[in-house]
Amino acid sequence: NMTWDTSEDDLVLNDARLLVNQDDNAVGISVDSEATSVAGLEVTGKYAINITQDISGGWAGYFFRDIAEAGSSPLVSVVNDNANNTQPSLYVANDGAGYGINIDQNGNSPALYIDSEATTVPNMQLANPVTTTASVVDLTNCSALTSGKILYLHSDSSDNSSRNLLEIFNENSSATGAVALKVRQDAAAYGISIDQNGN
Repeated sequence: NMTWDTSEDDLVLNDARLLVNQDDNAVGISVDSEATSVAGLEVTGKYAINITQDISGGWAGYFFRDIAEAGSSPLVSVVNDNANNTQPSLYVANDGAGYGINIDQNGNSPALYIDSEATTVPNMQLANPVTTTASVVDLTNCSALTSGKILYLHSDSSDNSSRNLLEIFNENSSATGAVALKVRQDAAAYGISIDQNGN
């Protein structure tokens, strides 16, 4: 049953569901909210939202903003706020030949930024256990760089414990055809330049 709450000016569905069967080429549910501090749509539950795309050529979810936003609010936030949680905050499974994640960065800013407080594990770990000839990481399409860097590794920690800032570990002794590090320099510049200031 439905209840009209006159004190809150709300229509409440009690132990019921709202089913929208939209057969026309029109929006099924439209919410136009002018709220500035609360969400226009709020869903709580064990499985809060389940979206399935069943018509080709579209998308399962689309988020859009065309505002000169100078604040600190991202377009989409995924917040997993329990320190004891051991599950991923975002999981992407792709069985097709398309990209798992495609980032088209047009502004002069890093396309991917990771702020990690991890102290004993890598900030980013890449694995492809079934690869044979494919590259786990391919950074070839970087022709737009002029004064920037394709890969930049920096540490300013005063910790004097023994550790490697960059490690290439080819552990299998049978991989005799695998080169640990290959540098090809076609320009008239150093292939490797080391600026050693320590002892």
